[in-house]
Amino acid sequence: MRILNNILLLLVILLSACHKEYNPTSDLFEIVGDVAQVSALTSPVSTADANSTVNLTIKAHALNTDIKEFKFYQRIGTSGTYNFVRSVPFVANFSAAERVHVITIPYTVPNEKGKSFSLQVEAVTANNLVSLRRTLSPTNISIR
Repeated sequence: MRILNNILLLLVILLSACHKEYNPTSDLFEIVGDVAQVSALTSPVSTADANSTVNLTIKAHALNTDIKEFKFYQRIGTSGTYNFVRSVPFVANFSAAERVHVITIPYTVPNEKGKSFSLQVEAVTANNLVSLRRTLSPTNISIR
């Protein structure tokens, strides 16, 4: 009887060592690097004077990496392409309540009276991976 118990115990140990758990999400995506995410780019105004300064708010986070900078792309008018205008170094300001970095960045309104402008921002990580671009909300700011 003792031999039979030992054999059963040995079988259980061997079978449990061969068990590989199945990860149901492994077929859905592949992690290729640690990329930051910009969850919001907001302006407190929808109209601003030419050459004035607007304080934009960016909400961003990164996992397993650091954000190095933000790159801004600007479009004059309501359609067309966005062109790179400036980059701003990242300065951490983590909000425990929101669980993201909440950063205020002053932005000079273009000298294009009677038109509107829009912005997009992307985050660049320490390993030079770039997030998807986030468009300003409100999408267009009218210039007085």
